[in-house]
Amino acid sequence: MEVHAHTHTPRKKWTHYFWEFLMLFLAVFCGFLAENQREHMIEHQREKKYIRSLYEDLKKDTANMRASVKFRRVACEQIDSVIYLLKNKLKDNINRKIYHLARQIPYSQGPRRGINIKTFDQLKSSGNLRLIRKLEILDMISEYYYDASTMSWALDMSFQHQHDLFLSLHKLFDAAVFEQMIDSNSLFTVREPVMNTPLLTDDPVVINEICSRFHFTKGTHRAIISHFEDLKIKALKLMETLRKEYHLD
Repeated sequence: MEVHAHTHTPRKKWTHYFWEFLMLFLAVFCGFLAENQREHMIEHQREKKYIRSLYEDLKKDTANMRASVKFRRVACEQIDSVIYLLKNKLKDNINRKIYHLARQIPYSQGPRRGINIKTFDQLKSSGNLRLIRKLEILDMISEYYYDASTMSWALDMSFQHQHDLFLSLHKLFDAAVFEQMIDSNSLFTVREPVMNTPLLTDDPVVINEICSRFHFTKGTHRAIISHFEDLKIKALKLMETLRKEYHLD
């Protein structure tokens, strides 16, 4: 009967296991770092995409604010003129001018546009405001849109005053004359009347009511102008900061 001798594998040293563990650890750790870096790059790309969209919104906002301020300043001057002409008993030949101003003023406030909040709302609703890493930039963005949100009351009041004005103009002005003043080839062109049509009444109470409505309309124009001027400064400062920090073209 043969006796087989068992071969024994030499026992590995502890340092061998240590190096195996270390290599495995380094492989897992490097994989974690690579994945973390990849996610960081993706988030940075998303951040810049949102910032660029915000920047474009701000460009549109500043252009709209400039246009609105320009229109509303013209409206304020026209309101001053029509109140002066109505309150001072001048010759009848100024009625053509009064008719023209009264019909032109509503067009002079320009389009009723607020601030573009689409991108900012997307950032809030999706929880992606966290993508904006620099706290000072996030504070500037939040402050701008908070200030913009306080503007809605003035725009609503401006619309209400204009609505009230429309509802009272029939007391003093002939609708047929207004109709003749509209250029059929241009929606926003108002011509001065051909004839010096008299006002429907010289009742001081009616005239005072119309002047008061013009006055309150002017008040909201001035409030909106002031707010837009301040907001425009913040928008331009924010745009410059975003342009420098994110190297926008």
